[in-house]
Amino acid sequence: MLHKNQILIILKTNKMKKILYVLPILLGTLFLASCDQDEAIEEIDNSAIALESSLDKLYAYQKDITINSEEGSQAVVRVFSNNLNDVTAYSDANIRLVEIQAKESLHESLLRNNLIDLSEEKSDSDDVSDPGIASDSGIAFQLLNVNKSREGVRYALSFNHPETSIAKADWQYYTHYSSPNQETIAEISRNSLWRRVYYGLKYKAYSGSSWATIQNEWKLVPNNSSYSHTKNPCYQFRMRVKTKKSSAYSVTFDY
Repeated sequence: MLHKNQILIILKTNKMKKILYVLPILLGTLFLASCDQDEAIEEIDNSAIALESSLDKLYAYQKDITINSEEGSQAVVRVFSNNLNDVTAYSDANIRLVEIQAKESLHESLLRNNLIDLSEEKSDSDDVSDPGIASDSGIAFQLLNVNKSREGVRYALSFNHPETSIAKADWQYYTHYSSPNQETIAEISRNSLWRRVYYGLKYKAYSGSSWATIQNEWKLVPNNSSYSHTKNPCYQFRMRVKTKKSSAYSVTFDY
């Protein structure tokens, strides 16, 4: 017959065996859960880094420019180029933040801000298309963020380009990128009779998608006119603009 103390020792031993048996399982589960959490965080961080560096891989130089609207909103536009002098040439004098009020079109907003002169007559045919071939070189723009002075409004960027290393050429080419995974509308408006503006538009439905064509290059934008395109789902737009000299046009991705 077992002594009382012997029985207690056996019971304790059995409990310890159970604990020692269960403990590795619990530790393993916690370790796997921790690994899964770390991997999830790492994926999010890598995704954020990828968004920030995607254009950095295409262009050697970049510059951030802070611009303000007449209504008090503030935005940061990043300028990209493979030519340092081209990036340096840009300032807030070349890019204007235009507020588009609720129920107001881009064209109406440009008129309200005196960026379009209706006295100028249209001189181009609506269906004229230029067969020119785009150069791989050029300057790119992306709106990074907007601090809105009020809700319920949208914004456009109106450009009056400075003279750069490509400004002496017959044609100049500019690329406009929307912010990733934010906008579903792309629109361009021409502001000047004297500067012809052509454009082409592509988009990615998802981050891993290839660029798909919405509008072939080069479609003429008639004076005092605009073209708008909507895509949903849309991860990002890429608009290419072809123009001469300083030009005068505005772009919005429904910011």
